[in-house]
Amino acid sequence: MKASLSISTALLFALLSALPGRAHVPVPERIAAAVAKANRSAGRSQLLELEVALYLGTSEQPSATGELLSDPGGLARLELRAPGGAVERHLLRGGKLLVGRDGRPVDAPRPFLIPFFLLQAGSGDALRASLLTLGVSVQQVDLGYQDESDCYVVGGRVPSSGPVAQSPRPALWVDQESLEVVRFDRGDGVRYRLGSFASFGELRLPSWIEIRDSRGFLARLEITNAEAATRPPEAFRPAWLGAP
Repeated sequence: MKASLSISTALLFALLSALPGRAHVPVPERIAAAVAKANRSAGRSQLLELEVALYLGTSEQPSATGELLSDPGGLARLELRAPGGAVERHLLRGGKLLVGRDGRPVDAPRPFLIPFFLLQAGSGDALRASLLTLGVSVQQVDLGYQDESDCYVVGGRVPSSGPVAQSPRPALWVDQESLEVVRFDRGDGVRYRLGSFASFGELRLPSWIEIRDSRGFLARLEITNAEAATRPPEAFRPAWLGAP
């Protein structure tokens, strides 16, 4: 009887260990350091300028083209130019988003600007600092699935079911094998999903970024070209939003 009980206990332990969420999760600091190492290996830990095309919904024709300028220190700006001549600018500094269209402030902007600097942080400390400015709980790590990737979810994953609906939470999704960022969730229901990575010269970058929100908005930002950039610090000042 005792031997049988021991075998049953061992089997139960093995089954519980195999359940989702029971797998070994590295400490958050190690995950951040590994992501930063992947960023450096891909050549991204420097100021980058990306040429982009914006597609709305399922359209196969771009609604705008422009440039994304992103700094590893936690700054990003995006300029979009529509065929009709309208110019929209997005600026992200310290977790605060500012948007202007034709020189005038936009109060309810669409979420076109991804915090691309998360793919550029050159150290684990820098990555964690950037995540904190975006409201991510950097000490919490869950397991999750995104497309074909088994992921570490820095910031925690909202359960897909339960008696009480839970609000979205800011989180960074990292592929367990490549240690590349594959998704970022904002706390307001906006989700950025990164497409397959490709080479742009010496840089390795996602070829596209899908943008969704909880109300059904859908867009895609395609990267058409990329290079290292040199810009003065004032390139990320709010005055840029209204500059000619």
